[in-house]
Amino acid sequence: MVYGWVNDPDGRGTFTILSSCILTLSLCVYTSIHLNVRPYKQTELQSWVETTKWVFFGILAPELMVFVAWRQYMSARALDQIVNSLKERSAEEAKDSKARRDTNDATVAEYSLENPWSRLHSFYANMGGFVFDLDESSSGNGEAFTDKVTRLTLTPRGVALLAACGYLPKISKEDILDKNKSDNVSKLLSVLQALWMLTQIISRLYGKLPVTLLEVNTLAHIICAIIIYSLWWNKPKLINEPTKIREDWVPPIAAYMFMSSQISGWKRTRPGILKKDWIDPELSILAFDPPVTRMAELSGIVPGAMDAKPNLITDLSSSSVRISRAPHTSSVSGSGSWTRRPSVAFDTSGVPLEAMLSAVASRLESSGEFQSMRWGLAAGAMSLYPALASRIVCRATTQHGQSLRWFEPVIEELVDDTIGNWATGNLLRAMSGFVMGMVVWSASMAYGGVHAAAWHGLFPSRIELLLWRASSICIAGSGLTWILINMLARTFPWFKAYWKQVETLQAHWTTLVGLGSLAFLCGLAYLLARINLVVESFISLRKLPASAFKTVEWTQLVPHL
Repeated sequence: MVYGWVNDPDGRGTFTILSSCILTLSLCVYTSIHLNVRPYKQTELQSWVETTKWVFFGILAPELMVFVAWRQYMSARALDQIVNSLKERSAEEAKDSKARRDTNDATVAEYSLENPWSRLHSFYANMGGFVFDLDESSSGNGEAFTDKVTRLTLTPRGVALLAACGYLPKISKEDILDKNKSDNVSKLLSVLQALWMLTQIISRLYGKLPVTLLEVNTLAHIICAIIIYSLWWNKPKLINEPTKIREDWVPPIAAYMFMSSQISGWKRTRPGILKKDWIDPELSILAFDPPVTRMAELSGIVPGAMDAKPNLITDLSSSSVRISRAPHTSSVSGSGSWTRRPSVAFDTSGVPLEAMLSAVASRLESSGEFQSMRWGLAAGAMSLYPALASRIVCRATTQHGQSLRWFEPVIEELVDDTIGNWATGNLLRAMSGFVMGMVVWSASMAYGGVHAAAWHGLFPSRIELLLWRASSICIAGSGLTWILINMLARTFPWFKAYWKQVETLQAHWTTLVGLGSLAFLCGLAYLLARINLVVESFISLRKLPASAFKTVEWTQLVPHL
């Protein structure tokens, strides 16, 4: 015997199941979402649309939300470790030689590494909490060095490099929490409601009572939400305005960071699959031309050290490079310049050298009136800050019987126009991309596995049963497939090289068309599978056995929603 809509008896009815699951689902999704700082000049309507988009994303793919939270947490932890390590090194330097740092400089004192820093600060930096407003600089050198943007948002890598240069933004935990629109009490109440729903499901399974598909779907969100809460517990929420850094030392560092980031770049001659792969930053075509004595003094790179390894952001905390500014330098003038890299320095795979050099020449010619200002400021920063000079590697080769030598700067994403909410390459990496891929696709397998647990669940029809099973297998199987691809790329160099050709669109066109079509079909099936799981969770309530409305007696004695 089956039933349609059932009013609440002494136990539970259809409305109770719906309201309890929807309430828990809403709390798990909406309250767990912690978006980054609102983009510059974003309207209220655009902000509402962005939040709504992530709510739907959280409903359809909660395990991917877990991956985003995990990546941001790992980046915040890495930044925390880097900054605290630099603070310790700075304190040691101050003890060794007070002359290395001008402690009477009010600017340095205001942005000293002695300023407090916590995990909350790292999350705040991760979400775009610190910006350079280029049109509001207090510097005498505050003329604009670009017409592309008026605000640069520091990425976690940018904040780490800023700390390596001896500057740490001064903002207290209380000030950050004052910007925060959430509190631990609301998070705790959401967690308690989720745990209550989890307790009910476990008690029903123990009492051998059926669990509805809506409760199974809610269970998957509960598990994801609890993990997200634990990862984002210290992340602020709904911050509209970032902290502006406006001092006389900003232009040189900001110019260098701008040139190192893709926001300064041009489209590549041969793009990759991802949009970010289509752009090369300005520094990618430039070489630094410093006085040899200055380069040897600041970074230890001498003409004989051909393959010296540069310092990446993640290396700075363990580097021996000094943190403070160069003691003999007080301005950005008179040291070094930027020139075009030699032709042998460019990657011309699949592109004729003449076409590549022509594209580079046109880029330099079209850089605009701000180029000389920008290049001068960035070259000055190289002299001012040993941490920047340490990010230079000396290259050398022989061409037509002549020795060529040039200095290449390390290129990393240090600033952007805004910090997106997705887990992009702007975040610090505390582990390899292989491990990150394993995490995201393992989460996808787990999400599919939770729904596959209802293999013999309560379905109104045979076709709905088969679609549910197929959807669960599709989601779990996609995660397994990508894990296998990552493992193959890690195990076999030939497969990794082949996959790289595909990613950079350098494989044969038949391969690209075939794999592209397959990826499109698999992606469409993946999306439809997710939609089916959500929709079926609700429409399956139209036919339930009487046992689905029975309750475990002790749960009626506990006050709950």
